[in-house]
Amino acid sequence: MFFTPKESLLNSFLMVYFYTIENILNHSPNRLSDLKFQSEEANTDEHLKIYFQDFLSTHSDILASKLKHLIIKIDSEEHFIDIDSLKQYKITDVLLPEQLTFEQKKQINESKKSVYTNPDLYLKITDGVNIYFESVELKSTKGDIIPGSSIQQVSPYEWVIFIKRDKEKVTVATGFYINAINEQLPFPDRSPRPQVGFKTLLAWNKEYRKVENDTLTIESITDINKDKIKFLTDWQDNLASEWLDVILSVNKKKNEKWFNNTIRILALKLLEHNDRMTENEKEILRYNLSKLIE
Repeated sequence: MFFTPKESLLNSFLMVYFYTIENILNHSPNRLSDLKFQSEEANTDEHLKIYFQDFLSTHSDILASKLKHLIIKIDSEEHFIDIDSLKQYKITDVLLPEQLTFEQKKQINESKKSVYTNPDLYLKITDGVNIYFESVELKSTKGDIIPGSSIQQVSPYEWVIFIKRDKEKVTVATGFYINAINEQLPFPDRSPRPQVGFKTLLAWNKEYRKVENDTLTIESITDINKDKIKFLTDWQDNLASEWLDVILSVNKKKNEKWFNNTIRILALKLLEHNDRMTENEKEILRYNLSKLIE
């Protein structure tokens, strides 16, 4: 997590901002419990997008924040920021996907290393001189874990607002998308979708985001981030390792995934085929397989 000086100040503002709105939503009356949610765990909840378009437009700055300082810890390195220096930042517009212009879509595409997809919300932010844009993901669940974005579309340091709803209350957690990933990759039906968990993000915030004496401290551990980035970039190897564990397992587990038997059948067919092959044929097969891997 490294940013240029301008990006660093902007991201400092966003760290304080998302912490602030999370607290407002969790400790003040709001209309979230009255919203109509889609019946399935989905990423395209139109009512939620419209609600947060209005909420973020209304709560557009950190002027009312009682925090005085922000400390960003990156491993052993500490960055101290006076929050008064962030109060010139303001969200001037909150756009829904259908409101994005061609130029804005192009700008998002160029700013992301992932495959472009429409963001749930797009924030227009000013510091009084410059204009910035930030995309925001909305996630909602009745339980905990849901499929996240398609692996080609994941942007690890995109901001996420995660909503957990049950009969008693609605709870909100905010943070970087990477901190909600629980490193589980269900078998893909089309494109793999790494799971994200509300409790995963909540646990990260509890461990690495603390407030004491009017100071917000946020910690970033490079090794943890590297592991999750590796999980995202090496997802094929992760899946293959999981399938190998299925093949090598002596016992079946309860409630196994439906495809485990198919993996075992494939392994048996490959072993039987291997028994009929010469050493030269095995080398040719190994070469051809390696050549076809992308």
